[in-house]
Amino acid sequence: MIDEKEAIESAKAYALKNFINCWDYDIHLAALVELDGVQYWEINTNLASPPGTPFYEHILPSPIRYYVDPETGKCVGFKNHRSKCIQNPGG
Repeated sequence: MIDEKEAIESAKAYALKNFINCWDYDIHLAALVELDGVQYWEINTNLASPPGTPFYEHILPSPIRYYVDPETGKCVGFKNHRSKCIQNPGG
């Protein structure tokens, strides 16, 4: 089983590969959760502008949760405030 740090790195890599303004470098928390009988690392962060972005280009933070398989370390998808289930646009 991967640890919290590895889960965060997996979620971050997935986020940066699949989205723009998709990772809050200051806030990201991990917890083991169970959804529909399956265990995941749930990584809570925000959609946020990357460090060094000029203030006039900042977006307002919005919560997003990434889900990482604790056995393989692969990020399997995400949920935002509108999601009813885990989504995976990256395949």
